[in-house]
Amino acid sequence: MKFTTAIAPLLLASQAFADEKNPVLVNPCVDTDDFVGADFCNVTLPLEARVADVLKRMTLQEKISALDSDTPAIESIGLNEYNWWSEASGGVDTHGADDSNTKTTRFAFPITTGMSFNRTLWHATGAQIGREARALMNAGKAWSTFWAPVVNLAREPRWGRNIEVSSEDPFQSGEYATSFVQGFQEAPEDPRYVQASACCKHFIANEMEGSTEDGHEEDRQHVDSAVSQQDLMDSYMPPFQRCVEKGKVTSLMCSYNAVNGVPSCANDWLLTTVARDNWGFDGTIVSDCDADSDVFNSHLYTDTPEETVRDVLRAGTDIDCGDFVGNNAQSALDKGVITEADIDERLTQAFRLRFRLQHFDPAGPLQSLSEDDIVCSDESIELSHDGLTQSAALLKNDAATLPFDQDSLEDVLVIGPNYNLSQSTASYYGPGNHCLDAFNIVDSIDQFVDASGMFGVPDVLSDDTSGIEAAVDAAKKADQVVLAVGTDLTWAREGTDATSIAFTDAQAELIEKVSAAATKPVVLVIFTATPLDLTDVLANKNIGAVLHVGQPSVTIMGVGKILFGKTSPAGRMVQTVYKKEYQDQISIFDFNMRPGPSPFARPDCTEENYDDCEKGTNPGRTYRFFTGEPVLPFGFGLSYTSFDYEVVSAPKAISMAPVESMLAHTESQNKIFSSIEESHSSTDAGYIVKVTNSGDMDADEVVLGFVTPPGAGKNGVPLKSLFGFERVHVKAGESVEVTLYPGLTDFTLVDESGARSAAHGEYSFSFGVEETFASGGGFVKHTVSTSV
Repeated sequence: MKFTTAIAPLLLASQAFADEKNPVLVNPCVDTDDFVGADFCNVTLPLEARVADVLKRMTLQEKISALDSDTPAIESIGLNEYNWWSEASGGVDTHGADDSNTKTTRFAFPITTGMSFNRTLWHATGAQIGREARALMNAGKAWSTFWAPVVNLAREPRWGRNIEVSSEDPFQSGEYATSFVQGFQEAPEDPRYVQASACCKHFIANEMEGSTEDGHEEDRQHVDSAVSQQDLMDSYMPPFQRCVEKGKVTSLMCSYNAVNGVPSCANDWLLTTVARDNWGFDGTIVSDCDADSDVFNSHLYTDTPEETVRDVLRAGTDIDCGDFVGNNAQSALDKGVITEADIDERLTQAFRLRFRLQHFDPAGPLQSLSEDDIVCSDESIELSHDGLTQSAALLKNDAATLPFDQDSLEDVLVIGPNYNLSQSTASYYGPGNHCLDAFNIVDSIDQFVDASGMFGVPDVLSDDTSGIEAAVDAAKKADQVVLAVGTDLTWAREGTDATSIAFTDAQAELIEKVSAAATKPVVLVIFTATPLDLTDVLANKNIGAVLHVGQPSVTIMGVGKILFGKTSPAGRMVQTVYKKEYQDQISIFDFNMRPGPSPFARPDCTEENYDDCEKGTNPGRTYRFFTGEPVLPFGFGLSYTSFDYEVVSAPKAISMAPVESMLAHTESQNKIFSSIEESHSSTDAGYIVKVTNSGDMDADEVVLGFVTPPGAGKNGVPLKSLFGFERVHVKAGESVEVTLYPGLTDFTLVDESGARSAAHGEYSFSFGVEETFASGGGFVKHTVSTSV
């Protein structure tokens, strides 16, 4: 992929930071003469001295107002108003900075692009969004701080925000965050400055929106997530650690929920001990919107608003998304609950970031990024569609139903409630106005042959089956039928958890009757961020192929290349697909990952009194702990070609000396977490896997490496864990070698107290997903034992 990176002549300083009609980012050190000689404008001074000068000049009222996300003008240092809140998970949303309704590029949701297992794609997507953000800043149409990506795990199939995350796996989620953030923040033109600020959210254990089970109701702003130290240490926290240590993210967001009794935004252990002291986080911590208020009003954690201000400031929350802190800080000062030094400590972090974003420095190469050259460029639009092409996962392909033969097809009829799905999801955590047309799956097919569409069922939640008869009649006449089914934002989204992981009765009936009526095996394309039970679909002999596309929104055009064989699918599932009975076994309120008794009632309880309900049993969450038989496992995905794997180099034994040394060094520093860098600095346990394309089509292949530790599946030990992955392109009949390195922490286990120790014994390393082997997927295992 070629990107526009040429550096245009430097803009005049007054043009660089502000448009006369919309002066969003006025630079007081460049655009006026009012601060000539001020220390904060002196680029030769250390950053700390410049920030200290800013705070010295601000009035107390200005300081208090600067603690809120919507910060008014700060006259004492010549700054305009500033809003810390903009969004960028799927494209730039300037959140009110631009009143001209400027178009930006829409990208597929992370639940789609995560399936690519392609760090290069993730980095390129983050980079393009970040470059569009900086170009719009230069044009006076954007702020500089964006609250993306979401790093929480898809730990629960019903969670409403699964659409915004990349995986259920901690390692992959962390690698996604690292790649996206590095692309977003780091510009090759000028590594001194942050291109645009990313924010890893929501810290932590936030994966529940609002649900009612058996009359018992919880929502994200009141819930106290009860999470064992074991699960915090080896599931919930690792993605954020990678985002901080590897990605060098400049912002974190504390979440609405409490964790084990302490609201996240008032939790000094989370924000200071873990994030800043252990991981070395250098940036701002922002609250989710009104989460600081929730400490007092929802969690009832403190007795007074003033005590809440004290607790969130001293815990480490720098910016309040809302106005609770700004409204109550003066009273907290007057009553002696906080000091001005508490405010200064938080503003120090906030202004450090604004300096790193170049808000006070002379224009440089980043100010040359032009809206006309960057935003909605041809390269950007190509990348947006390529995201889906690289990510779609083929789940079934009996008798080579796919790819379609363009020369022999007369027409394709797309039937289903999602045949026209695209525009309705476009502005969700993305551009309010985007530069792609309202493309749908019919448009993607119409690039190759004539295509048309009809609903059959009005929408994904409808129980109206009156249109199925017409759909059946149309299917009988069509040359080829594609079913477009699944979910949309009415099924699950922010604030709304899914109530089911099964197709509605109406969709199930549509699938069964249309597939039976069609003249040849149909292709089912499923749009969903909720992993729906596909048992009946996969068993249906009238359905020849199943393609899972996640939620691509208007980036759907890329799926046509897969359907017509212009490229082979290589996406892999990032969520375990459970049987629908899973939703009856375990409450969404149960945040534990490991199997065992649940403190919550079974969701299918029929007792009138919730307390009389039978308690559920947690069967384990995600592929790492699920003890049942999945419909499809994490990592599943087929190809139009076949692959053979061979381990050509592997350690004969694993020395645990480096592992023990790493753990001793961590303990000697009084830290809880071993650093990511140290974990990967001295392992010699690399595996070289030869990947051979034994079919007749050039194709990409995703090589997944899993480790099964000693005692797997017993006493809380994971069944297996992803330790590495690489996506490679292999020509038909040729081979490439892929090297994957487990980290030192992959040879450790976390106990119930959260303590990590070396795990001696026999390890099994597997490459590929065994369930794909019968369909031509590569798979190989290697066993090795540890030595002292």
